[in-house]
Amino acid sequence: MKRPFSMWSAAAFWLWALSAPCAAPAQLAPTPDALVSTAIPGIVAAGTPLVLVKAGLTSSEGPIAAPDGSVYFSEPGISRVYRVDADDHFTVLFDPQRADDPSGERWRLPALAVDSKGTLYACRRAGPHIGIAIIYPADQARFIAESYHGMPFIAPNDLSMARDGGIYFTDPGEGEQRAHAIYYVRASGEVILATDNLGSPNGLVLSRDEKTLYAVDARSEYFYAYDVQSDGSLGNRRNVARLAGVVQTDKGMNNGIDGMTIDEQGRLYVISNAGVEVFSAAGAPLGILELPIKAQNLAFAGKDGHTLYIVGHSKTARDGNLYKVRMLARKFAGRAK
Repeated sequence: MKRPFSMWSAAAFWLWALSAPCAAPAQLAPTPDALVSTAIPGIVAAGTPLVLVKAGLTSSEGPIAAPDGSVYFSEPGISRVYRVDADDHFTVLFDPQRADDPSGERWRLPALAVDSKGTLYACRRAGPHIGIAIIYPADQARFIAESYHGMPFIAPNDLSMARDGGIYFTDPGEGEQRAHAIYYVRASGEVILATDNLGSPNGLVLSRDEKTLYAVDARSEYFYAYDVQSDGSLGNRRNVARLAGVVQTDKGMNNGIDGMTIDEQGRLYVISNAGVEVFSAAGAPLGILELPIKAQNLAFAGKDGHTLYIVGHSKTARDGNLYKVRMLARKFAGRAK
């Protein structure tokens, strides 16, 4: 039996949370649009504006396309989820206001997923319960995974949902005794350890045919590909490509990796210190979308699928921003991301 969220009934709590009044985040004074300086053939044209949709958030994470082409994203610092439509109208979709936890623990929702029915899932990485949860619609709200073999998860970070409802997610783990792993939640609700041969896993995304899972690791110069096995486990790890954004610091190697996505051609978009690095499905580097921010995650959305939304913070402060850029490339239509 899956655990309901908290002290209240699931339905009463979520109806309250979704109806509670809350102010939209502050918008900073408009700034000139940055421009994409270098074309990436078939992907983005030179001179395309990088449009600031929202700034002044405490943080920004987890963009994912909604069924109507709008985009959902989260503000983990205050545990909210927002919806932004094609006209940049900005509304609060979910705001628990910490009502589930009288001690005031944060929810932190760093990643979202949407299934074919429009059900919204999230990683929750703070509070009394940590795991993968349905957060919308209200009458379906519940945790679907909180532990593996009785051991609670540490900090679920990113997730990728298959067409059948199965979910892969990363958990960077803790120390030497806890797996730095990718887990898989089967559509039945069973949780398996998909692989634990990573140093510090972060973003991940399934290929178009869902026979391959791509993942990035904060402790590697490369990002990886795995074969998806019939039972959902992952095998045959291999390096796909070396990231251009790798730098050496006094603390060691820093690649700046974070989220990933794909487009309709199966090309890979990987966040690093360099910006958004674009690769063919086979790992050939195609170009880099340079950014004025430190990006954290990204997703294609929009009514025609040609808008790439990017979240991140300025390079001098831990604020949160949402940008969009008009792409020649287009969203993969087979999944939300």
